[in-house]
Amino acid sequence: MKLTQYFISQGKLNASNSKALRLIEKVCPNLNDNKNLRPSMFINNIFDEIENKFKPSNALRGSVFEHLMMCVFFRNNIGPFYYQVNLNFVYNVTFDFVLFDTNKKPIILSLKTSGKEAYKQVELESLVAKQVHKNCRTIYITYEDDAVRFLERKKSLSEIHNIDEIYSTQDKDFDKLIDDLKSRDYINPGSIDIVKTGIFLSD
Repeated sequence: MKLTQYFISQGKLNASNSKALRLIEKVCPNLNDNKNLRPSMFINNIFDEIENKFKPSNALRGSVFEHLMMCVFFRNNIGPFYYQVNLNFVYNVTFDFVLFDTNKKPIILSLKTSGKEAYKQVELESLVAKQVHKNCRTIYITYEDDAVRFLERKKSLSEIHNIDEIYSTQDKDFDKLIDDLKSRDYINPGSIDIVKTGIFLSD
């Protein structure tokens, strides 16, 4: 099944309109190509090839990065999950991804291609999330490798309080994160009205 069709079958009904997904499909037509490739290598190989071949704009780069993360979720059977999420009682914030474990604990993932520039926004969004969902787990994922060292130093200086974990997709620690996420079971919290809006994707 072509990549775009797979996304549609999982619930992303507007997938055929996604420029990011079309670019990914040109490089990786089938979701399960190179199935044994580590998640970090899967993302970085495709992202680099798209950058070199198609020179996407900054906005399109961000969308490509997010869709590659969804591919990693699907390839590793991580789900169900929400994409582009507004949570009830967390106002004026759209989270990139949210998963809910079987205890209904939100796991919030924020993705940025440029980690150094956007961390203050992610820190603020994490703070707002924790004010409502005190037990939530907040994870910041960036494409930049050197951003992790910069951000971990900010944490050690107590300039970052609310981002729990920081990863670069170019680092093996990202693969450990994916291993951790795929070892867990997730639910659709539906009836408890946690999610206000968001695209729900599931097998």
